This record gives sequence, C-alpha cells and structure tokens, in this order.
Amino acid sequence: MRKAGLLLCLMLAAAGVRAETKPEGAALFDEHCARCHDRDLPRIPTRETLKQRDPKDVFTAISAGIMAPYGRGLDSAQRRAVAEYASGQPLGDFASGAAAIPKTAYCPAKPAPLAAPDAGWNGWGVDAANSRFIDATRAGLAAGDVPKLRVKWAFGVPAVTTMSGQPVAVGGRVYFGTFSGLVIALDADTGCTHWVFEAHAGIRTAVTLGKLPDGTTSLFFGDLSGKVYALDPDTGREHWSSVADDHLHARVTGTPMYHAGRLYVPLSSLEEVAGAMPDYECCTFRGAIAALDATTGKQVWKTHTIAEAPTRRGRNPAGAQLWAPSGAAVWSAPTLDPEHDALYLATGDSYSDPAAPESDAVMSLAMSTGKVRWIRQATHGDAYTTACADPSPKSQVACPKSKGPDLDFGASPVLAKDANGRSVLLAGQKSGVLHALEPATGSVLWQKTVGRGGIVGGIEWGFAVADGRAYVALAEAWEHGPNDAGGIVAVDLRDGATVWQVGPAQGTCEGRKRCNTGQLAAVSGMPGVVFSGALDGHLRAYSTQDGSVLWDVDTRGDYATVNAIAARGGSLNGPGPAIADGRVFLVSGYALWNLWTPGNVLLAFTVEGH
Repeated sequence: MRKAGLLLCLMLAAAGVRAETKPEGAALFDEHCARCHDRDLPRIPTRETLKQRDPKDVFTAISAGIMAPYGRGLDSAQRRAVAEYASGQPLGDFASGAAAIPKTAYCPAKPAPLAAPDAGWNGWGVDAANSRFIDATRAGLAAGDVPKLRVKWAFGVPAVTTMSGQPVAVGGRVYFGTFSGLVIALDADTGCTHWVFEAHAGIRTAVTLGKLPDGTTSLFFGDLSGKVYALDPDTGREHWSSVADDHLHARVTGTPMYHAGRLYVPLSSLEEVAGAMPDYECCTFRGAIAALDATTGKQVWKTHTIAEAPTRRGRNPAGAQLWAPSGAAVWSAPTLDPEHDALYLATGDSYSDPAAPESDAVMSLAMSTGKVRWIRQATHGDAYTTACADPSPKSQVACPKSKGPDLDFGASPVLAKDANGRSVLLAGQKSGVLHALEPATGSVLWQKTVGRGGIVGGIEWGFAVADGRAYVALAEAWEHGPNDAGGIVAVDLRDGATVWQVGPAQGTCEGRKRCNTGQLAAVSGMPGVVFSGALDGHLRAYSTQDGSVLWDVDTRGDYATVNAIAARGGSLNGPGPAIADGRVFLVSGYALWNLWTPGNVLLAFTVEGH
C-alpha cells in the first residue's frame, strides 16, 4: 500500500530555503538533496539513477509523496526546478496548480446551493459506520443496470501520476482531491468544473460534507502536511484551516468524519520511512485522533493512540539516538457510533522497539471526551521501518530488532449487524485476518483468515458490509506475482464462514510491466453488487449472491477529457468507486513505489443511453 520501500529520498530542508524568484535546480539539489543522493545508501537512487525517472514522478514525490514532509518550505516553482534537474528532463507545459485547469473547462453557470449533503456518496465509507455500501435509492442503479455501464465523460488531472482521493458524489456534484494538492468540484452530469482549491500539500483523503449547527454546510478534508480544511462546497472558499499535528512527518491520510458540529481527524505519518535512515533519531511520532470544532477548526480534544510519550532508548549501531514508543498511526477514517458515544479506530505498527501495546490494534474512544475505553491488539511486537525490507547490512542498521512483520491496519473498522441482529465491529488487517469484535468491550467474537497477508498483502484499503455479510478484496501484491495475487471473498458476520470466494484474475498482466492482479483498492457496494478495483487496471462488479462477475472494465489507456488535459488510466489502488444517482465515479492510475501503472484520470460511468 504505502510502504513497499524507500524508493526516493530527496532530503529537502523544511526551513532555510533561499528566496529566489527563479531558483536554479542544481543549486537547490546540491543544498538540500545531495546529502542522500551523493552517499552510498541502500535503495536511495544516485544522481545518475534519478536521471531515468519521469520528472512528474519526482515532482509528485516532493509535493505529496514520500518526501512531502521535506518539501513544506518549497513553493511550486522550486519543486519544479528540483524535479527537472533531478530527472534531467523538462516538464514543458506541465502545470501543477489551479491555473493548470483551462478556463474552457469551467461550467457556464454557478451551481445552485447544495441542499442535502448526505443525499449521495459522502465521505470515505458513505456513512458513519463506514459500511462502504449505498442503498438503492441513493445509488439510482439496479444490479441489472451494471453490465450496461459505459464511460460518459473523463476528467484529466494535471501534474500527477497517482490518483489518490476517492470521489464523493452529492447533489449533482463530484468532489475529489489530488496528489498535487488540488480539491476539484465538478458537475456530475457533464464533468465541467465548478471550482478548484489549492491546498498546502497533496491530498489522499476523501472529502466529507457536513451540515453545521447554524444550517450552513462545509466540505472537510486533510492534506499530507497534517493540515485540515473547511471549504464552502458551493464556491470553494476557505472557511478555516488548522494544523492537526505539527510533527515534521505527520499527515492526514484517513478521511475526517463529521457529526453534530465536530470533526474527527485521524493522524498518521511517514516517520516509518524517515526511520530507515541510519542517522535518523527514530522515532517520536505517535498516532492520534483529534476532535475539532467544525465551525472554527479549534481543537476540542486530542488523544494519542500510544499513551506513553517517547523517551530515549539507547542508540542504533550507527550511533543515532533511538526513541520509543512510537508509531501506531491511524491511516484510515474513524468509525462513529453516536448512539453509544463511541468512536472506533485501527492503528498501524510501531516504528521502534519496544513495540507499543497500542500498535496493530483496534481501539474504542468516547466521542465526547476522547477517553480510551478499550484496546484490542491483534499483532504483538511489530516494530518496523522500511529499512527492514532490505536485507543488506547497511539497511538493517535502521531496522528495529523486532523486524516487523509490518502487519498493521490500513482499513477503517466497520460497525454492522449480523443476520441475527447482533452488533459486530469488523477490522481487516494486512495479515489477511478479518477480526469480529464486540463493540462495547472489544472482546473477540471470531477471527477469519481470508488471505495470506504480508507487507502489501491481506486486507489493505477497505471492504464493504451489508445484510449480514462482509465483502473483502485481497491484496497479496508484494509477496505474489500476477495471476496469484488478488481475489474477493464474502463472509457471514455470524461466524466468519465463507459464503463464496473468487480467485485472482488470470491473463490480464501477460506481457505487461508494472502489472499485478492484487486487489488493494477499497471495495464499494450497492444492492446486489460489489465493485473491486485491481492493480491490473480492471474494475470488476461481482454479484453479492454468488460472486459471479457481472461487469469487467479495463480502465487503462488514453481518454479524451472534458477539460482538454491529456489523461490515461492505470492501476486501481487506494480509493474505491463512488456510486450515486445512477452513476459510478472512479479514479484510475497509481504509480507510487514505481511498481504499478501510472494514470491521471477520473471516470464517470452511466448506463448506456443515459
């Protein structure tokens, strides 16, 4: 998902960048990047190796990828200069900001005020329980319509090779964020642009719409610098912005959740990557959840997932100071249960020894106060940095003694009921285990191994739940090759029994580089159908009854776009499709880690003839 390896290390200082009208790329690189790229460090490309990279990939890494924390002090022109020098290639007419969207792409008239923020697919999981399953009325589609879906329009996103933000479809509009830091509002029927907002850093979250106590509506999201925003959904005007965590490596990757005037913001980090440097003092970040006043952005409460503050814990073999406990990032959207004043979240691994008891865990907090009610750890002793993935002695210096196995939670918990009406809290882990817990106490009801698991294995971004079943897609993309990775399984919530299972796709990667059949992307569902995207670029619709494939579309290739920006589809990873008002919206392209197929397109599917 996010940690396949440390492929790029542009160590750009967050402060002290020279103020120049037209910065010279070589000078910026010498001052801020040579520290890594002129040294003999494992898996960090040299200057010569960087010359083989696509300049857009380098730009994305600085703006929103692995090195975004170090690029906070660089403006777009400076990042452009570094990318062009590092790759040795010009970006040409490549533009990264709001100005890259041509004027001809904008709608001729302003939209009517947004009336009902929950009328379509809102946020990451469509509801407070994160079910990722929309009802028939809001979907506007029947299972029999799905085979007739065709691309109605395509929108090209400038300056990216990875599509990161899940679309949200509400009130005849589509909202989504990009790795270049844009939030874009489109007309759902035509794809014309209503407005574009440029955030401080790249965006990986979906947006969440919420009606405030005064009756107005705000659009909320977080960026990859740890900042949270509230915008006017009709105009894109900023209501407020707030830094949720000022740790250098902090970021918001899980979608903020709104309820009754409060915004609940999960906090993660990339210190797990920084910790792979032998001379880095690893590690001091602790995951957290922050409750903000949704009207002002002011913090109401903040709870760290790890209760104990980090302290000095000796030195690594290279002499760098070590700190612990650390990690337990919250990568996904929290799940809300207002009836019981409960919030549920899942955590990542630790970054340093000893691994915190709150890592690789599911937790329950009080929505009102942030007080921790219970913790259920799934994997003990999982301390990991990306150095652990490289067996060379130079890398192992920065790998904790625990050496992983890096089996954290990347998917949101789902609150549901089984066929007998019993409440069940479900959590999907990279180990390939689906955990069913009792929501009030965290006690284990059952555990089901659905996949083989691994660093990029098991259950990655999310699953869908409805009518007493969970629909879980399988990744297995790091440990297994094409035709052996992927698949989807339906599980009965009463006891974890398999209802049906479909294996990996066959033949879609033959003769293709950077292709895998792993199904990492979040699953989305509607009555009778669940959609699952794969790294081979295919979006497949499966029957909820027996798992038969109702529809299969290959999203790769070139598209004519409504905004006249060249666009291609690629691997499907991360966000799942949004289903609303007779349409399916999907982003295609995922080039992170240089493993899978790049792309930069948002696709709108409708029933043929509509």
